[in-house]
Amino acid sequence: MALAPEIIIHATAAIGAVVTGPVALWARKGRRQRPRLHRAFGHAWVTLMTITAISALFIKGGGLPNIAGYSPIHLLVPVTLFSLFGSFVMLARGNITAHRWIMQILYIGACVVAGVFTLAPGRLIGNLLWGGNRMIVQIVSNTPLWVWPLLAALIVLGLSQARKRTASLARVAFMPVAMTGFSIWGTVSAFGSSPMIGYVMLAWMFGAAVMLALVTPMDAPAGTAYDADTRIFALPGSWAPMLLIVGLFLTKYAVGVMLAMQPGMARDGLFTLMVGGLYGLFSGIFAGRAARLVRLAFQGMPPCRPIPNT
Repeated sequence: MALAPEIIIHATAAIGAVVTGPVALWARKGRRQRPRLHRAFGHAWVTLMTITAISALFIKGGGLPNIAGYSPIHLLVPVTLFSLFGSFVMLARGNITAHRWIMQILYIGACVVAGVFTLAPGRLIGNLLWGGNRMIVQIVSNTPLWVWPLLAALIVLGLSQARKRTASLARVAFMPVAMTGFSIWGTVSAFGSSPMIGYVMLAWMFGAAVMLALVTPMDAPAGTAYDADTRIFALPGSWAPMLLIVGLFLTKYAVGVMLAMQPGMARDGLFTLMVGGLYGLFSGIFAGRAARLVRLAFQGMPPCRPIPNT
């Protein structure tokens, strides 16, 4: 099934908003606040929601009661844009409570509730699930066999990060190096033959640099320690690497499926830049998490002593 570029852009941005929204909301929950993470994912979510709303204006249909192709669900477009504008007005006025309330209601309404409606028959995602052509079955059956062992290996790698452990600097560096390589591979395999590849890599580098700059200054997770004598890190368990690994894998898988369905998207400027930037964001987070451990190691090293005169 060939999809119009505006539908692919809309669906990609919407899925990205569904995924990034909870991270932005979670970063402001609990006693330990994560303002840098909140701002990073908050800005990403606002950008994705804006793209989702604007791209919806170019998608028309006749399945529901409509006026010139615009159905009641299109009312979410002005509601979304007005809500985003209002939330930043509240933020500028220092009314954090109103800002938080607007964002939470908007996520529930525009991402969760509207997302449920996309599962209905006749909608794009609904057709993928319930359509007579069983497109999801076709997608899975046409997936190369090597993809599943790769997914299993990535899950094992993520599970290894979920328990307390000790690691050398080399082992700490393995994760960002491996995931950066996976990210670059995903970018090049998707757009290597596209005339947009240069711009895609610039978007990748920009996304990686932004997240590296945001994550590196953060404090290491509670329970992290470094023994300068043995040069070994004591690391608490965390499910964050698993989420990032699965997110990176799903990004590559989804992009591969989209390009198989619509090869011309490899030349669409907005789509390629969004994907390149998203790959870069993942790489920057992995690199930033490792960089803050390296910073902790340097802080734990004993100061250099001058060599006494003989």
